[in-house]
Parts: sequence; C-alpha cells; structure tokens
Amino acid sequence: MGTVTVQDLHHVKIEGVLQNLSGFHLVTNDGQVYGKYETYTTLYKTVEDGYILSNDGSVYVEPDPEPEPEPYVPTLEEIQEAKVNEMNAAQQAVIAEGVEVVLTDGSTEHFTLTERDQTSLVGLQGQVAAGEQNIPWHTSDEEEHCKFYSNADMAKITATAMEYVTWHVTYFRDLRIYIRALTEIEEVEKVTYGMAIPEEYQSEPLKKMIAAQNV
Repeated sequence: MGTVTVQDLHHVKIEGVLQNLSGFHLVTNDGQVYGKYETYTTLYKTVEDGYILSNDGSVYVEPDPEPEPEPYVPTLEEIQEAKVNEMNAAQQAVIAEGVEVVLTDGSTEHFTLTERDQTSLVGLQGQVAAGEQNIPWHTSDEEEHCKFYSNADMAKITATAMEYVTWHVTYFRDLRIYIRALTEIEEVEKVTYGMAIPEEYQSEPLKKMIAAQNV
C-alpha cells in the first residue's frame, strides 16, 4: 500500500507505488474516495523513497552549484605582520633558552632567562651593587639546588644575562623595521631570526654590538 504526503499547495510525495502520471484518487478500504489528485500529472522530482508530482507543471531543476570561493591571498602588510609575530616568538624563545656564563674559576654554567628570571636578575644587580657576598641563585639545571654565588660571579651572571637580552631586543627591533620596509612578499618570506640585517636598517646600538662581537 502506498502513501501520499502533501508537500505544499502544488506538490505531493508518493511512496510505495509505481510511478503514475495520469492523476489518482485516494480511497478507503471500502472504496470511498476521500482525496482527488487528478491534476497531479507532472513528475516534479524522483526521490530515494518514491517520487513527487506537481499539479502546476513545475519540474525540479537542480540549482547551479555554488562557485568555489577564490582562495584568499593575503596582502603584503598581512604577510609582514605575520612574519613580525613569527620573529617575535623566535626572539622570546631564544631569550628564554638563556645564556652560558664563564665564572671567575673558569667554569661555565647555563642560566635560563625567562621573564621571571630576568625580573629576578634585575633585583640581584642591586645586591651586587651593594657589595653583598654569597648571593643565592640557580642554574638552568632543574636537578640542581640553588647555591651561593660570590659577588664577582653574580656580577658576571647579571651582566652577561642583561647583555644577552639587550642584544636580542635590539636585534629584533631592527629586524622588525627591516621586515616592514620590504616591498616583495618573497623577500619577507625569506626572513629568518638571526639573519644578518642590511646595514642601512641597523640602529647605532646594534652596529656597536656587532662591532664588539667582531673584535
């Protein structure tokens, strides 16, 4: 036994019976007509579980597919800022990794320079300036306990650390200016952290630091 479902004013869906395009009636089991659909003679659409007829001659037309959106092409400025953010993240990672310091006895120890470390070292500079001895601090090795450093060693640690941070902050600022001055996307994409910055984009402090490194 088939089923008929009214879809709207002009369409009915028929399931469970062979396709009929000559109109039809709905009858009860005792033969009483309770629905007349003589005008539904057009095949509107075939569906998975049956078909739909229309009484106004309408036929389903598959809509045109939505065109694929054009791939977004970022602007030069957007690529520059993305590169600046990438280089800033690289700078922060390199700084946090820390620096090695040669102590007064000739040994070398490594010290991390996270933001918390940097803040603490600024405070330790005050203890160095006050002439305090046996200043407690720690290396980057989490397996080691804190220990006391002499005034001379702590002076080396803080000076080396601050010099390291200053170098990277200065380098990054000049690198950022250089990136934003580039006019070709390909040039921007080639920028890497630690590359040599063209001299015309180097600040005077950076030039002085580079000269000191080359001595």
